Amino acid sequence: MLSFLVACCGTQITKTEIAAATVTASPAEALDPKAALHENINQVLGTDSRKLPRLTKISYSVPEAGDITITWALNDNVSQNSRIANAQIDATNILKVLENNKTRFIYVILIGTFSMQDEYGTTAEIQAINLGFNKSKLDKIHWEDFQPAGIYDLADVAKIADEWK
Repeated sequence: MLSFLVACCGTQITKTEIAAATVTASPAEALDPKAALHENINQVLGTDSRKLPRLTKISYSVPEAGDITITWALNDNVSQNSRIANAQIDATNILKVLENNKTRFIYVILIGTFSMQDEYGTTAEIQAINLGFNKSKLDKIHWEDFQPAGIYDLADVAKIADEWK
């Protein structure tokens, strides 16, 4: 139900709701931190309107606790404005999960992909949004009051396809 609200209604998930969605397991069956992060991001992203897995990939730098790159499929909606708003909510919710899980990193890159057609009629999943954030800046954000529409401005690096601005 929570995933449906995020995907369809553009509802921003609070830190409390993310904590409630966090997998709780006994110490003997606790998920490793990477698996827990993967599962928690999947939960906040919900299902894809394009029948693709929402969370495509999480990559960690070597050594760990450096950079993390998270790639997800952007949802398609009726209007361009709805697609943009949902992409901004997705990015915000992913960052909230990183904070809630106490994931160790210095820099995070969020890559949102979308299926686009080129001038020759070839359709491919491309990077529509590429946002980079320093953890030191993210640590200053009060996520309960943060508005997802400001996520592009919060990014230290933002490469956004015209259709997603």
